Amino acid sequence: MSSNENTSAQRKRKDPHTEDLGDQFSVLENNPANFVEENKRLKLELQKVATENEILRATSTPSYPLPSDTSDFYTEMLSGHGNKEPSHRIVLGESGDRWLAAGSTWDYIIKHPLYTKGLVDLGNVTERLKKVAKTDGQGVVWEEREIINAIEKSVASGNDEFI
Repeated sequence: MSSNENTSAQRKRKDPHTEDLGDQFSVLENNPANFVEENKRLKLELQKVATENEILRATSTPSYPLPSDTSDFYTEMLSGHGNKEPSHRIVLGESGDRWLAAGSTWDYIIKHPLYTKGLVDLGNVTERLKKVAKTDGQGVVWEEREIINAIEKSVASGNDEFI
């Protein structure tokens, strides 16, 4: 193949590629207005969803005190244990008793009637539960009766900090 033929063949391969790049550039050049419009639409959608979220929060706020950060509870309860991730597992013990992981324990506490009345001292419950924590091979768990006991004793301890 001669040098002229090589050049011609190379040009034939480059021309379609150059045209494709030119077409892609044209599309991108014409799209800034579309991007601006899409951005405006998305901002309005975000504002709408944020407003709906505020309304839902305002109308579904529980009548009991909820701590603003559950990570403090998990940090306290899981300190000194290998698995620091809050789990919502509930397992049955050999005698049929329920054992709750940290996430399930938290849910159990905040749904307890004494907590919903604002009578439970979470710090006291946390200290009591830390003393009876067990591991089941997958993480830290507490026996349900120990959770109830800790809740009831925290109320009986007379600390009215949360009332």
